[in-house]
Amino acid sequence: MTFSEGKLYFLFLFMLIFIAVTPAMAQSDSATISRDSTQLAKDSTSVYYFSGSLDSLKAGNLVYVDTTLTYFHQYSPIDTKNKMYNTLSNVGLASYNRVFTPAANVGYEMKSHVFAPYMCYNNQVRYYKLMRPFTELQYVMGPKKEQSLGVTFARKMSKQFTFGVDLYLVNSPSLYANSKSDNKYVYFTSRYHTKNNRYAIIGNYLHNKVIVRENGGITVDSLFNLNLEKDRSVIPVALKTGRNLERSSGFYIGQYFNLQKPGMRKDSTPRKLAGGSISYSFQYQRNQMVYTYQETADTLFYENFPTVFDTVNTYDSVFQLRIRNRLLWSSLAYNEDKLSKVFRAYFGANYDHIAQRLPYDSVKYFNNQLIPFGGIALKLFKRSFLNASAEMVLGGYNGGDLKIEGSLLQYLGSVEKNIGQLYFNVLFVNRKPAWYFSEYSSNRFNWNLSLQKERIFSFTGEYRYKTIRTGATFRSLGNYTYFDDSVLPRQAANPGSVMQLYVSGTIPLHYFGINLRAVYQTTSMAAFLHLPLLTGKMDLFFKKWIFKGAAHLQTGFQLSYYTSYYADAYMPELRAFYTQHEKKIGDYLYLDAYASMKIKSFRFFLQGKNLLGFFGNNYYYNSPGYPAADGGFYLGVSWKLYN
Repeated sequence: MTFSEGKLYFLFLFMLIFIAVTPAMAQSDSATISRDSTQLAKDSTSVYYFSGSLDSLKAGNLVYVDTTLTYFHQYSPIDTKNKMYNTLSNVGLASYNRVFTPAANVGYEMKSHVFAPYMCYNNQVRYYKLMRPFTELQYVMGPKKEQSLGVTFARKMSKQFTFGVDLYLVNSPSLYANSKSDNKYVYFTSRYHTKNNRYAIIGNYLHNKVIVRENGGITVDSLFNLNLEKDRSVIPVALKTGRNLERSSGFYIGQYFNLQKPGMRKDSTPRKLAGGSISYSFQYQRNQMVYTYQETADTLFYENFPTVFDTVNTYDSVFQLRIRNRLLWSSLAYNEDKLSKVFRAYFGANYDHIAQRLPYDSVKYFNNQLIPFGGIALKLFKRSFLNASAEMVLGGYNGGDLKIEGSLLQYLGSVEKNIGQLYFNVLFVNRKPAWYFSEYSSNRFNWNLSLQKERIFSFTGEYRYKTIRTGATFRSLGNYTYFDDSVLPRQAANPGSVMQLYVSGTIPLHYFGINLRAVYQTTSMAAFLHLPLLTGKMDLFFKKWIFKGAAHLQTGFQLSYYTSYYADAYMPELRAFYTQHEKKIGDYLYLDAYASMKIKSFRFFLQGKNLLGFFGNNYYYNSPGYPAADGGFYLGVSWKLYN
């Protein structure tokens, strides 16, 4: 059974137009509290959290822990909330976003660029705000002993002190030889504030560990495409002993102090200006990335990459350490004064001390950087919200990096009653490419290049109505940096651009509904920046309260599709994807069927994935050389406990 690229292309375009012209039918499932919200829900089972730092708490960026069934069956970090990633043959391995999203951060790169979905970093750590003790258990079981486990525990030890633990594990042996993931992260959090909230402190300890077996992909595609070998474990693979290990661990302490005492002025009138607050934080982060491989006589994977140091054993180990001190002044304090409701300003600086050692280097590289930053937020005419921020790097490898961003959210009506919002975002980034593009030394890859700064300008215009988002993003790229088909860093000789049109959201139709995300993207740099013209997910579902309202059922079909294109290939030794021009993947419809149910605080789902794979249409690839998982069945449960 094959599917015409043209027919599927027009199917997704039809659904995109259908959603774009019927926003009034949408239903709100928003998880983020409005900027104007001043009170949390009264339900004692409601749980909220803020992420990263106390700045988020002061700005009111509290997020509600989702208890709905809408995305519950999308259990994988690279699938949830309709994410669309290319990966390898099973869950937990290297991946990248096929919806083009260039790195726009400034400063030294301390984050994994292919394993990030399965790792947790300081800005993702959750600090819970709750009324009762909260525990959540999540477990998913799939074919061939695939398992994932999530555990969350948060408890107020006293009125002012909260303690929490989050744990996430993924273990997925593949059908194919030497392909397996064993990933985990855990963090411990604590939060304390004085009775009058003048002082608060948070802290965390965070540990990530990713261990993956790397087989380099299958070497005889026809054995899979024609289903000549049903036992996937005997299909030849490129690497029999490849292995990647990534560790990232550290701790963080953040605190704030409000400059004035809480309460009224002496004449019992509210303060017009609260004086703001001062925040200080300290972060220690240590990374290690290790690739190992033992040469075997029957593999030619690295034949075009000359061995530099060891002809038999490869042990490439990268070490990084960053110590960050951060000082910040913010106009927000208790947020009781009138000015705080319409205006916010902040400024501060990060001071980073960085140490790094590359494989086969005996000397560490030290780097010190000062990063001043600042921003403002304004509420205008009761229906417009304006935000602007800027940061610049002084000194070190990233010296001269600059990021400026501004956004406007305009309600079409009042905040309480409107026909949607218009959102605009402008971003300018001038940044040094990540360190691994400039210099690297491993057993087979060595370069030391002088690269120009990348220049990124992007503009987004978007219409929002409840859960519906539809809009366009235009990006202009200068000195775009990538790995070419020789697996070497290159910078584009000429500026280029990428245009994206997108739509996402949920439309309820009584007992039925459609949840969709579709992205259409074109580029002027198609010679080396390969993107699918159209990529999308569509969930057609039925939902109803059953058993006299005791249980909520949602069942449906999820379709995933992207047009055929030269997807990037994967190089295990560099933990990087690179441009290739030999194999196309895509133009395959992934069909999943699922049934989810919620009974009070207990949820579970049953799901059949890639059902068309049962019919012998073996052209489903996650990346060149890496077939996606065959059809299979999955069970997932989630149980929230409040005691």
